[in-house]
This record gives sequence, structure tokens and C-alpha cells, in this order.
Amino acid sequence: MALTLIGSYTSPYVRKIRLLLHGDPSVTFQAVNYFEEEGNKYLKSINPFNQIPMLLDGDQPIYDSRVIFNYIAKKKNLKPLTIDEENILSAMDTIIATGVNLFSLKKGGVDIDDSSNYFLVRQKERIPSLMKMITPWVAAQKPENNWNYLTMTMYSLLYWMNFREVYDYSHMPEMTAFVERFKNCPGVAETDIPKA
Repeated sequence: MALTLIGSYTSPYVRKIRLLLHGDPSVTFQAVNYFEEEGNKYLKSINPFNQIPMLLDGDQPIYDSRVIFNYIAKKKNLKPLTIDEENILSAMDTIIATGVNLFSLKKGGVDIDDSSNYFLVRQKERIPSLMKMITPWVAAQKPENNWNYLTMTMYSLLYWMNFREVYDYSHMPEMTAFVERFKNCPGVAETDIPKA
């Protein structure tokens, strides 16, 4: 059955699913710009979560990237993640969520450098803490035998943080080296953010 992935070109949540489904001829990607009124209105009309990505398998909607991954993993008989891998994925998803929160607040006019704001301070502390936690895993990944959903998520995360200027990881050689190692993996060029 044909799958339709609905999302934006810029979202790291969408990109990691696009990478996972790259090369599957049964998948159609439907781009939605949720920053524009028309795209936002359309997304609200089809998705009660009002977020991306969203996958349609025929008439069956699947919401949230983690649920979509689990759905695809079952359909494609992918090897289940271990508990350690689930923890790594949770760390990466939390980094993305935190980055999206900060980006959205900044886009909405909030001074995200306000050190008197408890919420902002907690958000900004979370990223470096989790990046440090996953650094040994990041350093150990090799594209020739580790191009999978976890590394696809990490690549999408790092690319997006650099693109949106959410967090400067240039002082973390393991992160910059990871991007260099994985930038030529299948689907990376095809899912890159289109040049304006």
C-alpha cells in the first residue's frame, strides 16, 4: 500500500523519517509549509496534533516521528532497538524538542538569552548535557556499517541545529566529525533543505 509522508523540508523530525524511507518507491512526500497561513490551516485540518511529520498508510494516519518509526520498523521487519539505543534516541529527540522550543520562542519574539527565565535556563542547559551524554556513541558511529535510524536522527539533528543557529556545537569535535563522516550517506543530498 502507498505511503504518504506529510511534513516540511526543514524539520529534523521529518528529515529523519525521509531518510529512513529514502529509496522506497511506494512513498510520496507531501511538503507543507506550516509557517504560512495556508499550510498551517491545512495541517490543522488533517492532524489533531498540529505537528509534523504525519504518515498516511492508505486511510490510516500515523502521528509523531517515534510512532512512525515504530510503524515502519514493524512493516519492514527492522531489528528492534535495544534499551541503550532507545535511550540514545530519547536523548536525541529531547535535544530536537528543546531546540524547536527555543527556535519557536525566538521566532515569536522572546529573548531566549533571558537568564532570569527559569524555563529558558532549563531548556538551554538540557542541550549541552544531553550532547555530552551521547558523545561517546556519536564518536563510535561509522557510515559503512551504522547508517540507520539512530544515525539518521543524529545527522538530521546536527544539520538542523546548524541551519537554524539553535546551538553551536563547533567546540565539539566529535559532532563536527560525525557530520563530515555521514554527509555522503544515501538520501542525505536528496533530503537536504532546498536552496531558496
